[in-house]
Amino acid sequence: MRKSVVFMTLLAIVAFAGCGSVSLFEKGNAARETDKVKARGYYEEACEKENHLEACHNAALLWQNGDGISEENKKARELFKKACDGKFDESCFILADMWANGKGGVYKDTDSAFNLYKETCERGFGKACRGVGQIYAKGGGSIAKSIDKAKEYFALACEKGDMATCVDLGQTWSKKFEEAEGYEKVVTFWGKACQEGGMLDICEKLADMIVATKEKEEKVPLSKGYYEKACDGGSNEACYKLARAMVENVEGSDGEAQTYYKKACDADHAESCYYIGVYLSEAYGETLELEKLREMHSFYDKSCKKGFEASCSSASSLQATIAEQEEAIRREEEAKRLAEEEARKEAERLEAEAAERERLEREKAELEEKLAEEEARRAEEEARKEAEREEREEQERMRREREEAEREAAAAAAAEEEDEDEEEEEEEPAPKKKVSKKKAQEPEEDEDELDEDEDEEEEEEEPAPKKKSKSKSKSKPKKKSAEEELDDLFDD
Repeated sequence: MRKSVVFMTLLAIVAFAGCGSVSLFEKGNAARETDKVKARGYYEEACEKENHLEACHNAALLWQNGDGISEENKKARELFKKACDGKFDESCFILADMWANGKGGVYKDTDSAFNLYKETCERGFGKACRGVGQIYAKGGGSIAKSIDKAKEYFALACEKGDMATCVDLGQTWSKKFEEAEGYEKVVTFWGKACQEGGMLDICEKLADMIVATKEKEEKVPLSKGYYEKACDGGSNEACYKLARAMVENVEGSDGEAQTYYKKACDADHAESCYYIGVYLSEAYGETLELEKLREMHSFYDKSCKKGFEASCSSASSLQATIAEQEEAIRREEEAKRLAEEEARKEAERLEAEAAERERLEREKAELEEKLAEEEARRAEEEARKEAEREEREEQERMRREREEAEREAAAAAAAEEEDEDEEEEEEEPAPKKKVSKKKAQEPEEDEDELDEDEDEEEEEEEPAPKKKSKSKSKSKPKKKSAEEELDDLFDD
């Protein structure tokens, strides 16, 4: 908190010091527009305390009250004199002017006026030189009339920057403008007032005189600088006049002139707008391009609305043509819109048809794929069933063959069993019967061989019972698997 208080105190001190830095003269200037009495007090204080000569002069101006004798005018003269004694030239000039004309509460005193004018002129104050010239021009007091001296001081006044004197001198010589000397003097005096004094009306006036009096080929070169000065300073008329001078006197300058026409037209100079329209009409010819028609119409129409009646008929005619063009364009755009709409609808229809075809083709492809898959599935199923059928048939065939083999095996076993039974009944001949049975299936052999066999069988008669037991065990053969029986059958 304490720091904040200290900081605010410092700010207040700085602000107070800042206010104190404003001079009395500046305070007077600030109050001059709202409170002349207060401003006069600041000026007088600055004059007395600071010997501020301009403050003395400004206070005197605020004290002036007409041309009669009064305390106000007396106070004003005292302040003017103090400033003049300090060589503030404006105050000296005002005092001299009072004496020269008997104004501001003083009697006319030509000699005092002349001396003060001259002294101030010699310090380079142009207005004072003009005062000296005016006294010489008329004479008065102890000063004899002298036109030559008057001209000398008038020229000096112009040279020292008194533009009013430059204008007056130019006006005096303008009566002889067509003469070489007169032209030179006017250009000297009015040229200075124009270029240095910024007196735009004088610039334009000088350019007008050049265009009015000089030869065609000289008009634009000599006047252009003065017209441009006035044009750039805001004189629309000067812009227009320069453009007209260029078009009328310089071949092929129409395009360049449009710059000045345009500048003036933008500032609502009616004739300039009209001539832009004329230029565009000549440039575009019998065009029917809507944008060009609108551009031309805009300038003619603006010129007409600003009061230049010559442009109104052109504006009206162009408006009718523009309306026709716009209607034609509207119809064309409408037809184009309808055509585009039809094209869009046709494109949508074709797109829909293409989409439908694509859908149908896709569905057809999907159906064909499903049918192909179904066909493949059916073929696979048929193949599977056929394989199963063939397998069943094979199994059935094998079963039948197996059963056949089993039956044959059973029959063979039964037959063998019968043989064995018979052998049991006929124990002794059993081997012989067996041999004879075997032999019956073989080709006839020599009797010798048969006798040998019979002898061998007789020799083996003792083991016959053993053979019978073997045949009994053989009558109940061990059951074979289907595969073994099938193999046996194929071996047979």
